[in-house]
Amino acid sequence: MSEPAKTPQTNGFDTGRGRQSSARGFRLKGRFEWPFMSLFALLLAVATARHELWNDEMQAWLIARDNHSLASLFHSLRYEGHPSLWYLVLSFPSHLSANPFSMQIINYLFSITTCWLILSARKITLATRVMVVFSFFLFYNFGVIARSYMLAMLLLIAAARCLMGERQHRRLAIVLLALAINTHILAIPIAGAVAIWAFCFDALGSWKDTKNLFRKKEFIVAFAVLVASVAVAYLTVRPAPDLTVPLWPEEQHSLIYNFFLSEGRAWTAFFPATTSQLPHGLQALLGLGGQFSIFASVGSMILLVLVAVALRTKQARFLFLLGSVLELVAMAATVKDPPLRYFGLIFTNFLIALLVDAYAVGARTCSIQLPRAASSATVLVILGVQTLAAMFAWVSVTVRPFSEAKEVAQWLKQAGLQNNPLVVDGPDTTAVLGYMGRSSAYRTSCPCTGSYAVFRAGFDLDRGTTASDLRSARGGSDLPAILVHSGGRLDPAEVQRLGLIELHSFSPRPTDSPGMYSVYEQNIQ
Repeated sequence: MSEPAKTPQTNGFDTGRGRQSSARGFRLKGRFEWPFMSLFALLLAVATARHELWNDEMQAWLIARDNHSLASLFHSLRYEGHPSLWYLVLSFPSHLSANPFSMQIINYLFSITTCWLILSARKITLATRVMVVFSFFLFYNFGVIARSYMLAMLLLIAAARCLMGERQHRRLAIVLLALAINTHILAIPIAGAVAIWAFCFDALGSWKDTKNLFRKKEFIVAFAVLVASVAVAYLTVRPAPDLTVPLWPEEQHSLIYNFFLSEGRAWTAFFPATTSQLPHGLQALLGLGGQFSIFASVGSMILLVLVAVALRTKQARFLFLLGSVLELVAMAATVKDPPLRYFGLIFTNFLIALLVDAYAVGARTCSIQLPRAASSATVLVILGVQTLAAMFAWVSVTVRPFSEAKEVAQWLKQAGLQNNPLVVDGPDTTAVLGYMGRSSAYRTSCPCTGSYAVFRAGFDLDRGTTASDLRSARGGSDLPAILVHSGGRLDPAEVQRLGLIELHSFSPRPTDSPGMYSVYEQNIQ
């Protein structure tokens, strides 16, 4: 690591105008960038307005809305597994208005800011920047779906931008990384990789000199801040004694098995696909069926190496490989069977590596490189597929609702049933409560009363509704209990056994199949 610095040839991303300082790079003043930023803002606004919140999105909103102190909020988060920053951001608007659309507006503003950070990076070609901002994860999976992932991506990319170019803002970068750590547990590996790249890569002649870092005040302060941030995140998410995780796989495997299960899906960070889009046999082959696939594992490994070799500088390769491996280890140790959205953080790591490839001052080029055309083609193919996936998702969300939760809530209000005792049964009923503005309902999965799901021992989404649940929900009310069931219609025999009358079932149009609802009324005659 002590060899003289060489001028990097940055993967064909240098525009020729990019030798300006990072301070100028932060200004979006080019006549070509503004139209694309405006188009991004317009298309994202349409998708955001059309997108109906589903369970996981509304869960965070209701937790922020219904916890009126930091102590109660942090207590609730011990059943969530997520750090506190996103919930703290939501606390203020959720206490001003019961309308959850303000959460979508906040996420929209975070997305616009991230778009600006990418488009203002003028050392990267305009075509590459445009495909990045219209990529699947940035534009749709994080930009439209309002969860903590967009905030994590924003903070990580902003921190990386602060560490690039001749004029660096290292203190601000550390603050941003500390905040990113408290958005999502799986943001910690990427934040750690960025910090190691920034404070260790060029500072060490060899890894034997690590002890010398602790003689530098800047490193000590940065290290202390990040360790303290990790400690705060841990104290937030440390599991409650009676926590249950209903969506974790029942089979218990070793950390190594879980690592290769996650690694076998790493290809989805670059070529996003969901199980619903592929035939069952192909799902198993590609590692999407919940089981390990040697084909998917080898293919993902080759793809990760190919992406790394497509990067031109040692700094970018180091950060990309370190962040990706740490991310996969974290997935194996925590979620075990990661869904698609988690791999968006590996894609975030890839975007940061692209920025480092273009902006790192004094970066050294690697001795083993793809030809320039092949290197650029690899990146452009990945971003091209991401853009196509994002546009397909945009069309889907504007044509069909993601869920029917909002429609159900509006129907219940129009039918004058919003004050009846309410029983909710099924995997996607939290969103209905959020759109109704209800403070509580009887949840058959507990069984208990509340607005959001609390994953305590005994929580069971498949428990179903009993006659006792209907009696408990009704209590001493003169009004009959209303049952909202998600996942389709109840069996007619079940309806008769429970003494229910079907009031309405909603057309099975949503993108998210659990978002199909039916509504029943308790027959008290």
